[in-house]
Amino acid sequence: MSLLALTLVLAAALVHATWNYYLKKANATRPFWWIAYIITAVITVPALFIADPQSLVNITPIGWLVILLSAPIHVIYGQVLQIGYKKSDYSIVYPTARGTGPLITVLSAVLILGDRPTLWGWIGIALILASIVLLALPDNKDQSTQQLKIRAGVFWGFLTGCFIAGYSFCDAWAVQQATGLTPLSFYFPSIAVRALVFTPFILTHKNWKEESKEILTTARLQKALAVVTVGSPLAYILVLYAMTMAPLAYVAPSREVGMMIGVVLGGLLLRERLSTTRLIGVVGMTLGVILVGLEG
Repeated sequence: MSLLALTLVLAAALVHATWNYYLKKANATRPFWWIAYIITAVITVPALFIADPQSLVNITPIGWLVILLSAPIHVIYGQVLQIGYKKSDYSIVYPTARGTGPLITVLSAVLILGDRPTLWGWIGIALILASIVLLALPDNKDQSTQQLKIRAGVFWGFLTGCFIAGYSFCDAWAVQQATGLTPLSFYFPSIAVRALVFTPFILTHKNWKEESKEILTTARLQKALAVVTVGSPLAYILVLYAMTMAPLAYVAPSREVGMMIGVVLGGLLLRERLSTTRLIGVVGMTLGVILVGLEG
């Protein structure tokens, strides 16, 4: 992996952990992501068309198919992640979600895309994935209620990770194959499709008007909405550009350095207890990322 690709991935990890922290802190209701999608689409799609009028015309039928496949996966991912944050700690859900995704993604990249990491790449990937397990393990000092919370966090984190793997593989295909898509011409139209896909589920939700009004008028939720609306696209666009420079088998695990940030944010800002096991996992994660970065 090149230094530029690694820099993009690490920057994305920092931004990603930050907007996830605000999402957890907001404890928002279902329309939160819908509103974020609409705001992003209204701003970015016209800007994309003005900057490059041919960007949408250049998309092949396969490219549009990938957009249509990716959008609903992202929508479900956002909802599952939001539920996980309501059920358990940020420092449990976030590491588990970010870890399960690369595990499935790397295997898919190797088996389907034909990516072949070298020995150092495999060692780095293995160290990252082993550290993920440590970050998710309960501590012997945890009370039974806390252990139940950890199990819930691992379950919802694992489920979130499955959708992360799904959209990571789909989105890598979008920008790496001959689809006529660039990171920007893929991501921003996809946001608009997400808003459309999500709309029927919002309009049939009983209290969607009241909940939407609360999100738009409450200072705490406004701040979270602003951070997520900017941070989520920014983090993922950085990753998409990295995918054009390096194999998915390297990009997917390397971005999980955000778990270190997530665990620290959970412990310091949300006052979640950090076990020795999780801290060891953070160290292992750091070493794994260094090995993956030096491998290229």
